[in-house]
Amino acid sequence: MNITRESTGDLTATIHMEIVPEDYQETVTKALKDYQRKANIPGFRPGKVPFGMVKKMYGKAVMADEVNKLLSDRLSGYMQDEKLEILGNPLPNKEKTKPAQFEDSETFEFFFDIGLAPEITKDIGTDIEVENYVIKIDDKMVDGYIDDTRKRSGNPVHPEISGEEDMISGDLTEIGEDGNPTKGGQQKEVNFILEKITDEKVKKKLMSLKKDEIFVIKPVEFFGTAEEAVQQLKLPAATFENPDLTLSIKVKEITHMEPAELNVELFTKVYPGENIETEEDFRERVKQDAAASFTGETDKFLFQEIIKKLTENKEISLPDEFLKRWLLDHDENKLSQEEIEKQFPDFATSMKWQLIENKLIKDHNIEVTDEEIRGYIRTHLLRQVSQEFADPEMMKKYDSIVDAFMQNKEQVKQINDQLYNAKLMSLFREKLTLKPVEVTYEEFIKLVSAKHEHDHDHEHNHDH
Repeated sequence: MNITRESTGDLTATIHMEIVPEDYQETVTKALKDYQRKANIPGFRPGKVPFGMVKKMYGKAVMADEVNKLLSDRLSGYMQDEKLEILGNPLPNKEKTKPAQFEDSETFEFFFDIGLAPEITKDIGTDIEVENYVIKIDDKMVDGYIDDTRKRSGNPVHPEISGEEDMISGDLTEIGEDGNPTKGGQQKEVNFILEKITDEKVKKKLMSLKKDEIFVIKPVEFFGTAEEAVQQLKLPAATFENPDLTLSIKVKEITHMEPAELNVELFTKVYPGENIETEEDFRERVKQDAAASFTGETDKFLFQEIIKKLTENKEISLPDEFLKRWLLDHDENKLSQEEIEKQFPDFATSMKWQLIENKLIKDHNIEVTDEEIRGYIRTHLLRQVSQEFADPEMMKKYDSIVDAFMQNKEQVKQINDQLYNAKLMSLFREKLTLKPVEVTYEEFIKLVSAKHEHDHDHEHNHDH
């Protein structure tokens, strides 16, 4: 077999493959003889069908099959031997490739167009500057965190009348038109945390209730939607299919959390072992926690900004027309040429990032091991377990849970991607110039929203 390659552009080439009879005759004959042994044709005993008849009946189909297998195998081998880094897949060049007749002793010529990956030579460095937004934690935000902490660490009291920040516990009973309990109807204890109820009308109706007081509701009307009724009452959705469903609720208990005092006892309870003794130090520590709670959002935005910065590199080009043709030929959703043109900028950015990411991973020896994935699962899925005090039998049980989770390929891939991104982010922090820009949370949300709108408009502008 003769294989040659001709450059057709900066990042495109055509592979010419010539297959002569000596390349395929032996395998075709072997395949036909196998057919002869297995053929079941009326008038002939099994295995006694004349070879000429088998060849006449199946020769072209067998030859086509064997030539295609040979073609695929040799094309793949050639690209590996030549160490060609291609984008997409080879595409048949229909203009140069003549239709095959699959006749005896036929010489076949096939032409394939390929798109080549650009060589990325430059590593990342401090010359690349990206703005790193940091959420500014003001006194109002710290006050909110402390108020919430004091409530969660407070002492429960039971006032006679319900207030806006209280929880109401009650016994729910499904009743009929006569006001009596419905036979086989719903009965359960329910809880309402008033400050979590967003509908002010509903919240107002649940305020100023007293212990043992009974109130009657039609749940869908009361909560506005069946979905909200399901959420608040924790009853099966099917329960609310009856529009006349009526529920009686008897107030069993009203609970109000008295905020904990701002003292050393609270400081130690919230941050054990840190020896915080003053309110000033406590506020500073809460401020650190508040700032850390936003890092997930800001890091995600920063990561996308870094990708944008790196993929805007004018030195990285792609064989655009080849890739558009490849998308048109291979896209599972069968996009039109117009749709491909519209979506191509995003596809090109994704392709460039993939090339850059692969280079960074290779050049900086970044890898994620199975043990790191297992460690992630232990940390994030079994965080409630104090492994320091877990006995060996319990640890075996937890390891079996991790083993089971590792069988879920989709979730393991998600974790693998997260860990790779975390390692890439560490590399970016080390190599790039990240310029801190302090903003309020509200300003950050506006910034992200404006960025999203700009990118959305930019996508549409590619049509013009």
